[in-house]
Amino acid sequence: MDQSSTILDVQHASKLFPLKLGQYTRAVNDVTFKVNRGEVFGIVGESGCGKTSTGRCIIGLHELSGGDIFYDDKRINTGAMLKKKEIKRLRREGHTDEARRLAEELKIAQREVKENRKAGVLNDIQMIFQDPVSSLDPRMTVREIIAEGLIIQGVKDKKYIDKQVYDALEYVRLVKDHANRYPHEFSGGQRQRIGIARALVMKAKVLIADEPVSALDVSIQAQVINLLDQLREEQGMTILFIAHDLSVVKYFSDRIAVMYFGNMVELASSDDLFAHPFHPYTQSLLSSIPVPDPRSERKRKRIPYVPELVHDYSVDKPTLHEIRPNHWVRCNEAELQRYRAQAEDLLVR
Repeated sequence: MDQSSTILDVQHASKLFPLKLGQYTRAVNDVTFKVNRGEVFGIVGESGCGKTSTGRCIIGLHELSGGDIFYDDKRINTGAMLKKKEIKRLRREGHTDEARRLAEELKIAQREVKENRKAGVLNDIQMIFQDPVSSLDPRMTVREIIAEGLIIQGVKDKKYIDKQVYDALEYVRLVKDHANRYPHEFSGGQRQRIGIARALVMKAKVLIADEPVSALDVSIQAQVINLLDQLREEQGMTILFIAHDLSVVKYFSDRIAVMYFGNMVELASSDDLFAHPFHPYTQSLLSSIPVPDPRSERKRKRIPYVPELVHDYSVDKPTLHEIRPNHWVRCNEAELQRYRAQAEDLLVR
């Protein structure tokens, strides 16, 4: 598995959704991270924290409001809304040269995104969704669902399409006869396998798995996770694994990003994050993991997280800082000193 190069580069990504005239809710706020080729990168957080919106921005289902996303050094999404607001502000304040420079940069970025998408760069990134029922067209057979991407790309050779569909079905442990059935004839786990097969025929290099096991029974969850792990090991596929089941994410991911209210609050390797969480929200999240031992479970203490009580960002605003090698935490200067002191104590021990 080659992890020596970056395949996904998310830079200061922001996504705003309109509430009413002139008002927006910020689903993703200035999120920055890189994903290495061939790794499993986990994103965790409670419902509504922005993890799914981040995945949808990467694949282009949502247009960014700010920031940029690069796949293999090619720009695939850029945010115009916030940049245009900044250009207007600069013009109002008389900084016309700076405004002109930013406007030209935005024009170039938008042109790059348009050209790269037209060239089919996004075909290398595929997504499987949380709800395997609504993500499959009930009026299409499994063959039509899996082959749709190839047909859209202009492939017309029926024998080639059939071979790709049957090979993909076999890989996800379904049989050739399943190709002529409809989605309602399958179980939830089988539907997720169909979703994975749909990504396989597109020769995807990056798979965004948006809570792919949350709607499945525990035994079926293990089968789907093992299949994804097989894809990573045998085909070198890079996986962005979005979930709120921390135990699954720890088992499956190389690195984990923790999101809260649109912000990425902590990023570290799986082992380091679980062993030494610094951010109070991460500590709260980890304390919520149930223990499969009745005696230990009775003694388990939940750590509440109330931002107003643990942070003072009224003057000193937080940004992402590297507390220890490859362990990043969103904090202000006062918190940074405290976290680094804690990191030094860990080294002494």
